[in-house]
Amino acid sequence: MDLALITIEKITGMFLIMMTGVAAYHWRILDSYSNKRLSGLLLNVVAPATLFMSYQIEFQPERLKGLLITLALSLASYVWVLILINFLIPLKKGEDAAIEQLAVIYSNCGFIGIPLVNGILGTEGVFYLTAYITALNLMIWSHGQAVIRGMVDGKRLVKNFIQPCTVAIGLGILFYVLRIRIPEVGASPLTMVGDMNTPMAMLVAGCSLAESNLVEVLKEKRIYWICFLKLLLIPAVSILILSRIPVEKIYIMTIITAISCPTAATGSMFAIQYNKNSQYASELFTMATVLSLLTIPLMILLAGWLL
Repeated sequence: MDLALITIEKITGMFLIMMTGVAAYHWRILDSYSNKRLSGLLLNVVAPATLFMSYQIEFQPERLKGLLITLALSLASYVWVLILINFLIPLKKGEDAAIEQLAVIYSNCGFIGIPLVNGILGTEGVFYLTAYITALNLMIWSHGQAVIRGMVDGKRLVKNFIQPCTVAIGLGILFYVLRIRIPEVGASPLTMVGDMNTPMAMLVAGCSLAESNLVEVLKEKRIYWICFLKLLLIPAVSILILSRIPVEKIYIMTIITAISCPTAATGSMFAIQYNKNSQYASELFTMATVLSLLTIPLMILLAGWLL
């Protein structure tokens, strides 16, 4: 019951902010141009601040070990997801296949994942969740960006890897291991910038959504198929695999919770930035978020039963 209430609360909050973005578009406060500029600010300034500050905590050797184990398992989880998704949604199927792949592979494990993990596992679980968030950002800023741009060669992957978010992750880990804490005069502004991550992402997604026809979204059978893959098939396969690995339960539950979260808003940001079908990306994001209200508790209960 607690998990269901936390899920409902966070998704309700997300939609209220998204609807603000929809209203801002209809009231001509935002338009396609300003929305694209906001998405650039989000991806290159706000998100890096969020990631860097997640590592500004007290150093503990045991936690570092758990963080590394969680990171390794998180990266491994992307291996089987990538293998599976390339069979289910081949990129050669069309331009929207790239958007669909990102929608299935990458989850909104920050906004929804953090409060869920905190409710289930407490602050220690949230710490380990940063490892999954790190893995997600490493993947989405290399593989994800390359896929959405239609460039998947090795040289392009390396170039895409050097981005504000990946640099922030690297610096964050370095500062954590070396026990370097940013003075309050610098930490406070960075925290405030990072706190804009969720509301700004939801405003941008809402503005993109305002350009689409919601009634038509509900009629699109393809969207339900993508949501099935994202919210049920991928988490279920991950639960079956991870439940066989002999490590601390808290690491596995953290990863499963993150994987079970709905589609990442970053996919919509990329679609806007690279002039792809951002309306379709927002439609997938919206439908997955709605349906996750039912599927997240189901996946967590399944994981608890198998572990």
